[in-house]
Amino acid sequence: MRLLRPTALLGLILALVLTGCGGDQTPAAKPTTTPTSIARLDAGSMRVVRVAFCDLVPRTAVRSALGAGPTLSRSWRNGDRLREAGRQIGHEFGCAWFGPHRRAARAWVFAQPVRPTFATGLVRRAGQEHGCRGTASRLFGTPSVVQTCRVAPGVQRIRRAGLFGDTWLTCEVTGPVSTSLRARTDRWCVSVASALNAGRTSD
Repeated sequence: MRLLRPTALLGLILALVLTGCGGDQTPAAKPTTTPTSIARLDAGSMRVVRVAFCDLVPRTAVRSALGAGPTLSRSWRNGDRLREAGRQIGHEFGCAWFGPHRRAARAWVFAQPVRPTFATGLVRRAGQEHGCRGTASRLFGTPSVVQTCRVAPGVQRIRRAGLFGDTWLTCEVTGPVSTSLRARTDRWCVSVASALNAGRTSD
């Protein structure tokens, strides 16, 4: 399981694993509509499920996040070994899509429930990573954080993570530094959260 950085927080990971690694068994249906602004996201009423969800994310959302068509994609499930975490066994469901010029869109959800006190610790640690700036937010769960990191010269990663009920969801977009990167990240995170929202009602 990754928290806010793949190679950190192993002690916290073990604490979560002891609470159980099972996810919800019923996948969410594809959304009929998706908010275009994160300010419209009613996080308090959402029931984000802990399931494999890559096929639920609209392809148009992937293309919008990357600013181009994806050239490669991959997914992982609870118990898989994670490339970004040195092949350690993870406890999450996740997806990644890659485009040209070091562009990437990723999202993952922890496979087991998360307590608010643990989530608060994740928010605090987001601002302690080298090369990153973390700001607490209420737009993407409670608590939640938006993190901005410089990952290479001219390349930036913007990440949102937050607690929806007892589900911790993380989403991020990486790409060349651009004034549009934050807006693309926000739209991406709304699309992912909406895809996982089992409490959604049809219009």
